[in-house]
Amino acid sequence: MRTAARLGLAVAMLAITWLALTPQPDPPGLGWGKLNHVAAFLVLAALAEAGWPGRASLPWRLGLLLGYGLGIELVQGLLVYRQASALDFAADALGVGLWHGLRLAVTQARPGRDAS
Repeated sequence: MRTAARLGLAVAMLAITWLALTPQPDPPGLGWGKLNHVAAFLVLAALAEAGWPGRASLPWRLGLLLGYGLGIELVQGLLVYRQASALDFAADALGVGLWHGLRLAVTQARPGRDAS
């Protein structure tokens, strides 16, 4: 399961990078760019946790995902056909936060379970 999640994370990050850095006439996906960011980073957070579970890897996972989102925005700011957006980065962070909030809520709802 961990290997599949790690591979899925790599493939998802490659696909998101391609979508983020190529000219796109209309944003593909859910119809509202910020919602695409939230959904993408929620999925990335889930894959990262499945690939590297546990509290010990949480700082690393958060750094990876938020650094990745920030990196995309910085590169988009250098492209003439794209633009950087602090709101896009905020939507990325919201997606990561939603995943961790949902995970915590589910874990706390199960008696006898550890939130790792």
